[in-house]
Amino acid sequence: MITYRELSKQARVFKSLTGVTVAEFDELYEKVQPIWFANEIKRLSGRERKRAIGAGRDYALELKERLLMTLVWLKLYLTVDALGFFFGVSGSTASRNTRNILPALRQLGDETLGWPDPPKRGQGKNVEEALQAYPDLLAIVDATEQRVRRSSDVQIQREHYSGKKKSHTRKTQITVNERGQIRDVSPSTPGRVHDLEHFRQSGTAQRIPKQVGVAGDAGYQGLHDELPDHSVGTAHKARRNHPLTEDEKAINREFSSMRIIVENTICELKHFRALSERFRHVVDRYDETLRAVVAIVNPRIARRVAAVT
Repeated sequence: MITYRELSKQARVFKSLTGVTVAEFDELYEKVQPIWFANEIKRLSGRERKRAIGAGRDYALELKERLLMTLVWLKLYLTVDALGFFFGVSGSTASRNTRNILPALRQLGDETLGWPDPPKRGQGKNVEEALQAYPDLLAIVDATEQRVRRSSDVQIQREHYSGKKKSHTRKTQITVNERGQIRDVSPSTPGRVHDLEHFRQSGTAQRIPKQVGVAGDAGYQGLHDELPDHSVGTAHKARRNHPLTEDEKAINREFSSMRIIVENTICELKHFRALSERFRHVVDRYDETLRAVVAIVNPRIARRVAAVT
């Protein structure tokens, strides 16, 4: 049976099972604890009760063990029966426990998003200090797709079929700054939606500050029409009978060096198998799962950036 007390004694095993170090887990637990308790009181207060809050059967596992279970699920994406076996509970209990923790992780992930306010007049920062405190000079957007189960509903399965991936997928758009920190995560859409149309539907254009430049790959051609007040750049795309010129190829190489930043961030998210293997659950749970992983990855990137500045 896996317990925090025993697993934390083996740092390498702990990270391989959860995707975080023991120190990262402890920090995450301190942040999740008050959010979970507030959500639990809200949940229990939202219906008529015959007994006071706190009455009734307690959870089989402590909150720390349930958070540990949820991270193991995100990292390894085990079935609930296998997950329950390793933690000494039934599969249904493991399912309830992870569903109960994910909203708190999602809320924590949402709190890490957003663009910092630029320095205002009178704050007394020179250019170097301003760039260190407010480094967001560039927004790099990219869409990522994850395979999902093929729906038995013909209309739904057609909407989710991605011609690019040749499978049924769910698409999400990630926006990072020039240092790879996630600033925006769009609501997911069926994989059939084009990248630019996904950008239009996501509302990202209204959230990117006007002083921040925007870059995207060839799938975002026409992005400047959606962001008339921003400086926008996209990669060139070859067309039939119109191959790329040498200058366009050079520009694309420059874009590739920028796009690798967002690709590396997406790769960090997909180290958690819940975001890389075929998503077995209903697609309504996908956004919550992705943003729960953001709660783990984004602070890690922020710490890495702070260490080198």
